[in-house]
Amino acid sequence: MADLEVVLGFKLSPERTGKEMFLGGDDRGHAWLTWEPEDWEPFQSHPFTLDIATSEPEVPYVTSLFERLAGLGRYRVILLLDHACVRSTHFPCEEW
Repeated sequence: MADLEVVLGFKLSPERTGKEMFLGGDDRGHAWLTWEPEDWEPFQSHPFTLDIATSEPEVPYVTSLFERLAGLGRYRVILLLDHACVRSTHFPCEEW
């Protein structure tokens, strides 16, 4: 999780909500990392969800996060905006 915290620019701490969740934030934005496995794709192979809230323009902020996460070469990342696939490192957004 350390590399994710570097990309986000803040620490994620465990939250006791009954499910596995980590929270963090700064003056630019907040993030919620949750473990939400499902039985269907793409969620079956993408069991973690990173939700972001920001006070900055949303698209440039999340696009920058996507590019930095993808640049690590460690994660398979899908960028969703309003439940629509915008970019993916490996999944055809047309199939979303």
